[in-house]
Amino acid sequence: MPWIGEGCALDLANTVIVGASRGEDLDFFTDPALTARWRQQVSDDRLARMPLDRLVELRAVVREALDAAHKSEPLSPHLRARINGLAADAPLVLELDEAGLLRQVGRGGPVDAEVARETLQLIAAPDTFTIRRCPAPSCGMFFVPRRRNQGWCTERCGSRARSTRRHHRGGRASNVT
Repeated sequence: MPWIGEGCALDLANTVIVGASRGEDLDFFTDPALTARWRQQVSDDRLARMPLDRLVELRAVVREALDAAHKSEPLSPHLRARINGLAADAPLVLELDEAGLLRQVGRGGPVDAEVARETLQLIAAPDTFTIRRCPAPSCGMFFVPRRRNQGWCTERCGSRARSTRRHHRGGRASNVT
């Protein structure tokens, strides 16, 4: 689970591997061993302790919002109201830093509210790259690219995608430069 640690919203959203086995998605929350492993590694203990049914419900909201952002589609009115309602319980405080710059700092609240706030920040932040979904075979993880031309969530996924492409073309790529 190398993707854990990118924030609660992504930690939660990325508990589904798209097309992992014979084209079927692998849902970590339907496998007790994977659920337990995820709970041990997730970045927020409160999220790890959340009941499974609430995790599944919150994940559906987060994944739907991230998927819409990835596709550059607006949120449905129902989804927007749901995520805004959740985020309303996650207070933000304005602070003046040492350089005299104003910044917003999250100050607690229920974990589902913090996840919703973080999701809103991911899908609407004007100063970051747009959320993407990894197109590599057996992945589909959401990620925020660190550079404009980043196409995969990890180098490993990039290598797997290139290898699959070469295999489907019927041979190895030439090393001629």
